Amino acid sequence: MPNTRTRRGMVAAATSLLLALAGASAAHAAATVTVTGDDGNPLGIAAGTPTTIRNMDPKIGIAFPSADDRFSFSATGPDGTPVASALTCFTWDTWSRITNFRGNGNYTITITNYAKADTACKTPTSTETYVYTINSSVGVTPPPGPFLIRQPNSFSTNTLSLPIAQNPGAVTTEVQYALGAVLNPDGSISGSPQPAYVNSTTGTIDLQPRTPGTYTVVARAKKDDYFSPWSAPVTVTAMVPFDLDAVTFPDSRGPSYLVRGTVRDKTIRGTVTLALARGAKGGKYKSIGKTKISSKSTFSKRFRQRRTGTYRLRVHYAGSALAPPASVIYKIRITRRLFYR
Repeated sequence: MPNTRTRRGMVAAATSLLLALAGASAAHAAATVTVTGDDGNPLGIAAGTPTTIRNMDPKIGIAFPSADDRFSFSATGPDGTPVASALTCFTWDTWSRITNFRGNGNYTITITNYAKADTACKTPTSTETYVYTINSSVGVTPPPGPFLIRQPNSFSTNTLSLPIAQNPGAVTTEVQYALGAVLNPDGSISGSPQPAYVNSTTGTIDLQPRTPGTYTVVARAKKDDYFSPWSAPVTVTAMVPFDLDAVTFPDSRGPSYLVRGTVRDKTIRGTVTLALARGAKGGKYKSIGKTKISSKSTFSKRFRQRRTGTYRLRVHYAGSALAPPASVIYKIRITRRLFYR
């Protein structure tokens, strides 16, 4: 018959071993691992559960509840390349590591634990894996509508400011824009796009397009020679105002007069409608006809007016893809000869 005392001793020893193993496992699983979040504060990472951030420059934090055991640490990027200096056979303590950015994707932290007595760290007691995902991006806010390159009767160029949501941790933000752009498969602009820059004071991309048409703007963040994806393309419709350099009357002897106008912006084409209204103000306009803008940006129209007095001459442009609708009004005085002022 088996010795009852011996059997009880074996059970007690086995129970003690199980408790010791459970205690070691619990201690090894108690490492606290953090990564810098988008707001600059440490963000906890749970083993087996990826933590997603946008920060391109995170710092990894490691903490243990005591200094009872030893550990080794490594961190790799989406391509398997190390992104932080490794720690090999160090005593449990509080540690932090600076990381490199190697593009969007999963970054893997591996912690291998050893017994304190294992000074050469030859026999692992447990291995823990932590994953954080970097999903960096930038976003450009489109303008509320068409952008007027300059104000009417002005030679000063307006500035278009587009708000941009930059990516935390980026060293710089690259911006491209082009007129009539064609996008590459990666979202960049093909050909020779113009560079633009982010205004660090206002957090905007400040553009001064000088030619009317449709522009495309894209941007991406940069860190450690790696980039975020290009932003969704933003379309800007740049327009010029319809205004005139001059209005003259080459034939000013009535009752048949010839009026000639010169459009300031040489890209504007189409038709203008001319109308007269009697008086310096008020009075109904009466059309005196339509005429086309020539390749030299001029237009002319002959009209008849027998009654003398003060009139208002209105030149109306219906608008196009390059210029919004506009009317320009001049006051003229008709006596025996026409006077413009």
